[in-house]
Amino acid sequence: MERADAGPPYQRLLRNSDAPRGFVVIGAFTILVAWMIASLIILGFQQGIRKDPDGTVSWFGLLATNLSLIVLIPLSMLVARKLNRQSPGLLSSVVGRLRWRALAWFAVVAVALELVMLAVIQFGGIELAGGERHGGGAAPDAVAVIAVTLLTSTFQAAGEEYFFRGYLLQAVGALVRSSMVAILVTTLVFTMAHGVWPWQSPALFLDRFAFGLVAALLVVRTGGLEASIAAHAANNVVTFVFAALTNSVGASLGVQDAPWGLVVLDVAKFVAFGAVALWVARRMKLATVCELPLTVAPTDRKRLV
Repeated sequence: MERADAGPPYQRLLRNSDAPRGFVVIGAFTILVAWMIASLIILGFQQGIRKDPDGTVSWFGLLATNLSLIVLIPLSMLVARKLNRQSPGLLSSVVGRLRWRALAWFAVVAVALELVMLAVIQFGGIELAGGERHGGGAAPDAVAVIAVTLLTSTFQAAGEEYFFRGYLLQAVGALVRSSMVAILVTTLVFTMAHGVWPWQSPALFLDRFAFGLVAALLVVRTGGLEASIAAHAANNVVTFVFAALTNSVGASLGVQDAPWGLVVLDVAKFVAFGAVALWVARRMKLATVCELPLTVAPTDRKRLV
């Protein structure tokens, strides 16, 4: 059992006396630039080997896309550790590691809600996002797409969480005292990173904003990334398995519009997950403040260099 006690909350874990506060801004841009370079290399390599026809995404294209986002995990950890002198593991949670038991329970809840949502959409005839479909044949490479999804989409979702709800949330939290300001700023950045009007509809913008808001609130209230990773991964895995079975992988990956009915259901799902996740966190007595050193000890630094 993990005990909550006096100490800094999750969003303040990048603020320490060993690195100037302004370094969090440099760190965020460093991660962003390094990610852009890594993405260009990965996606360029994929395009050089096999270029997908316009509007479609093969298993190889999905793999490259996922890998380009997975790199955010080591990049975020490396910058936090080397530039900001943060103790290892504090991007994961206030206890310095991912709490695997909690992650497993959050994943069970998230997958269950995703399956319920999918059933409501399918049997209720709810209109899907632009380009997605309820039925039809499977994608020609459906088995490979599903394999890539099961093997890499969880890590792809974790990559986004480690940057947006991990480093970026802690970076803003190091500069402002209000947790709500940190939550709103990072949620807005997350949403805009996925597209802005007119490239995505207001409904889709709201859908992504709602997810980012619930995810960020859960990170602060549970003291770690476990709940947000579980929700993000479950959404992506179910979405792309369904897309593979309905030959709409390209549409799902490049979606730019969503009907309001679908968004309402989606937001209800996010809120339901948030409520259950908070209940689970309370039952498990998850720590929400940090009792560990915020920076690497001098003797450990010599070993890390």
